[in-house]
Amino acid sequence: MVDQRLPSGLSAGLADLVRYRREHLDGDEKGEAQLFLERLFRGFGHAGVREAGASLEYRIKKRDDKGTSFADLMFKPRCLIEMKKAGTPLNKHFRQAFDYWIRAVPDRPQYVVLCNFDEFWIYDFDHQLDAPIDRLKLEDLPQRWESLAFLLPVPQKPIFGNDLVEVTREAAASVAAVFRSMHDRGVDRETAQRFTLQCVMAMFAEDIGLLPSHLFTAALNDSNDGSQAYDLLFGLFREMNTPGTTAGGRFRGTPYFNGGLFSLVRPVEPTSSELDLLRTASSNNWSAVRPEIFGTLFEQSMSEGERHASGAHFTSQTDIAKIVIPSIVDPWRERIGAAGSIAELERLLADMYNYQVLDPACGSGNFLYVAYREMRRLENEVIQRINERRRNTKFAQRALSYVSPNNFHGMDVNPFAVEVAKVTLSLAKKLAADELGDEQQVLPLDNLDAVIVAGDALFDPWPKADVIVGNPPFLGRRKMVSELGADYCARLAHRYPNVGGVSDFVCYWFPLAHKHLPPGGRAGLVATKSIKQGSGREVTLDYIKSHGGVITEAVDMQPWSGDAAVTVSIVNWIKDSSYSRPGVLWTKNGESRLEVPEINSSLSLNVDLKRAAKLKSNTKPKRVFQGQTPGVSTGFEIDEDLSVRLLKADARAGEVIHPFLGGRDLLKALAVKRRIIDVPFGEAGAAWACVPQVMKHLEETVLPKRQEAASTEQQRNDVALRRNSRARVNWHYRNFLQQWWRLSYRREEMLEALQGSDRFIAITRTSSELRGPVFTFLDSAVHLGDSGVAFAFDDDYSFGILQASPHVAWFRERCTTLETRLTYTSGNVFDTFPWPQGPSGSAVLEVAEAAAAIIEHRAQALGNGVTLAAQYDVLRRPGRSHLRTLHERLDNAVMAAYGFDPDVDLLAQLLSLNLQIAEKEAGKEEVTPPGPPPGVACRVSDWKLPPTIL
Repeated sequence: MVDQRLPSGLSAGLADLVRYRREHLDGDEKGEAQLFLERLFRGFGHAGVREAGASLEYRIKKRDDKGTSFADLMFKPRCLIEMKKAGTPLNKHFRQAFDYWIRAVPDRPQYVVLCNFDEFWIYDFDHQLDAPIDRLKLEDLPQRWESLAFLLPVPQKPIFGNDLVEVTREAAASVAAVFRSMHDRGVDRETAQRFTLQCVMAMFAEDIGLLPSHLFTAALNDSNDGSQAYDLLFGLFREMNTPGTTAGGRFRGTPYFNGGLFSLVRPVEPTSSELDLLRTASSNNWSAVRPEIFGTLFEQSMSEGERHASGAHFTSQTDIAKIVIPSIVDPWRERIGAAGSIAELERLLADMYNYQVLDPACGSGNFLYVAYREMRRLENEVIQRINERRRNTKFAQRALSYVSPNNFHGMDVNPFAVEVAKVTLSLAKKLAADELGDEQQVLPLDNLDAVIVAGDALFDPWPKADVIVGNPPFLGRRKMVSELGADYCARLAHRYPNVGGVSDFVCYWFPLAHKHLPPGGRAGLVATKSIKQGSGREVTLDYIKSHGGVITEAVDMQPWSGDAAVTVSIVNWIKDSSYSRPGVLWTKNGESRLEVPEINSSLSLNVDLKRAAKLKSNTKPKRVFQGQTPGVSTGFEIDEDLSVRLLKADARAGEVIHPFLGGRDLLKALAVKRRIIDVPFGEAGAAWACVPQVMKHLEETVLPKRQEAASTEQQRNDVALRRNSRARVNWHYRNFLQQWWRLSYRREEMLEALQGSDRFIAITRTSSELRGPVFTFLDSAVHLGDSGVAFAFDDDYSFGILQASPHVAWFRERCTTLETRLTYTSGNVFDTFPWPQGPSGSAVLEVAEAAAAIIEHRAQALGNGVTLAAQYDVLRRPGRSHLRTLHERLDNAVMAAYGFDPDVDLLAQLLSLNLQIAEKEAGKEEVTPPGPPPGVACRVSDWKLPPTIL
């Protein structure tokens, strides 16, 4: 039967890729990666990489923002592909792949693929972090193409073969069912929990090679009833708690685990159904189960009420990394990069062995697990560097010491959570050793009873720590009394009088963590967004910043990965007031990365837009112009009577006399009442031949003033040159005198840009600080004076973008000022202003329609004798206003076109977009330029201020 999901020709195309690799490619990363990727995309049915919309050598800022990395291929929002030389072990490049992915915003790709020409490792970091979600050999690709189905021209949902999260869920469900069954039939909670956890540890141990011969599974299978299981299972657990190795009998070879989890063995006779559940659980491959199984087990072993009361929730590894990387990994990486000698690297190892990590609300230990794994990787990197630097490689040796689990401290109010955390961290040691190829002794497991303890972090003392990380419990203020009890809340109020009345229980942890840090210590915590608002901010982030703390990296807010409908903020900080490096703020649910001089306590910055880049797409072609500058206004600007006389005197006078409007008139006038003489000829003979009477008027009114100005300039320059023959002088007016009949600056570029359209957008160059900028349409026959700014757009979409709040906010921040007035300069404002990138047709049309509604409303008011200035002065006063409602609609439409989050700082989002566009332009990638997107009808209204004098 033909597979209906198999796109036509796919199998043959992928087989051709396999053949091409074998016959023509050696697997050289630099020379052949792009050839391989081109063939890969063709194999999946594309005409090529670029035709598919993907980019080669995609620029990604380095973690320290001091340079640029290049991802081999970016196919947003589908995948990032990083190529390595044939034969390269791909597991060594997981960290590079993750770093690229975390910084590939906006539209971060869903999947990351590592490839060495012969094998694909596919990652879904939002789903699982430490291991690929599938591994695929090139030769199997024609048959197993579903793993890369997201590469198809019309992407399909991929089918993966290494989904560890699904394995974990299945395993957790079966084990939790054992606990619930025992508890429901009367076995006390602590006994049922300990038995369940001992079973989990045994299943892990036999599948990862710590417990020989699958002794636990064999004991289960040989138990025909609960009585036999009572003897066999608990007999095994006793042997696992006996020092040395079991010398004989059924459990021969069982090693000593430790005196922790198995120190207390309370036999319970399982029921037949419980044995069946355990057999189902043991059939899973526990070596593939993620250690978060314990967190899930912990959650599922508790009633819904208890879970809510303690605020215990599960946090994904990706979200944990948003704390562990900036607060632990990045500082160590910087130190490693700066260490140049073996002695310096060995001092780093010594510091690592003394480095203390604390999670004061550790739950099932997931933060400690991730922190430990990362520290072991960093330690391994240091040791490799030491060995690389040894001149005589035969003396290279592995350091005998290792980063110890005993340096990772945890506290939790729930005793069972503490036991789970100990097991989680014990497994981290074994998994890290396997990953790094260590030969360290894993058994007996470290006794962590002294470092991960049951206790209330708000009342019990904390151990010393260099860094504090975690996810303290969330609980709204109004529920604290009902959930925690009035007595406990009274104790809190007495112990922490300055924190009482805050919006969330989580707020207590921030000042406490900051006080506990040593100078130079770091911390990173997950919290509800209450920490950046009102009284919650005052006792958390305000406290930190006013007591020597500097926020180094933060996520302003994002949906939480836990099972509660909560929006969280993630904050990393250092206790060092002298720390002066830029901060990193993630916005738009972590999809937008901003490097900013300082992160304030509201996690919403007054962004310094001095960093904004001029955008090539905004300046070429030029679209914004200052209006015409007459120079001698009394000669070039004429009234209606003189205009009529000159038009009668010269047959071609209509070619040089035009309706004229100054910037002030845009706001104050109801119609065009002035004219200007604009002679285009650069040669006097042509000008006199065309309009002799007009030239005679200019000769009488303009020429004398130009001669006088040139003479004054000559005298001034002569004095300067006599003093210094190399003095810089300006022959400004002498040049004007050479063509005295022409405007000083007639703006030929503007006139050319406005040709071919019946209207353009204009604004007064200097706006009132209170009123702000007011854009309007002018008939293209009208010449705009230099106190106005012309925009060469005739569509309502462009009008809407310019008039809406993003551009207005950008203008207010980037403009120059004249006293309190705001001056629009294209170089500062428009040339840097980022337009929406790739807006949908419906979003563009909504902007155009919202803009047209404003234009039509204002036109009606103008017809009734109300100037634009008067109309907008109303908006400066409170009260219901139809114009205000129309502008709110426009703002909403424009924000939607950008895809901006209204709860995130607008200027921060604009700056981020500006820098992203600039980076794309530098990489010669396509961007959406200013103006109406092609193929979308953006002209809705036709109104314009006409040239007719009324």
